[in-house]
Amino acid sequence: MAETPNSISFDDLPTHLILEVLISGRLSAIDLVNIELTSKVFGWNKHGSDFKSLADYAASRLCSLHPVFLGLSSSNQKALVARCEGNWKRVLRFLKSIVESSDMVETPRGKSADANSNGRETRNSK
Repeated sequence: MAETPNSISFDDLPTHLILEVLISGRLSAIDLVNIELTSKVFGWNKHGSDFKSLADYAASRLCSLHPVFLGLSSSNQKALVARCEGNWKRVLRFLKSIVESSDMVETPRGKSADANSNGRETRNSK
């Protein structure tokens, strides 16, 4: 079997490139947990930051861009992170659950919009 002389592993990729993929907005908090557990590249901190892992750092970046998180005061943001025991993937999952359980929808451009903004009632009233 012939070897591929130019094979590349995740270990060979620059951290900033991996981070861009992780924060692309296509991954959920559960995806980040699974990635973190699957590969040492995304796992426990080898990058010298204050975060537990690269996946945790990516989750914190996604949270910092989330409209619900941005709407919180700085003290409430810190309280939310503390309530989630400093686990940014939990914070991200919580923020996404708020959006999913509300009438807010995220547009393809990442903006939030009220699902009832067209003036029509979408729920059945009895």
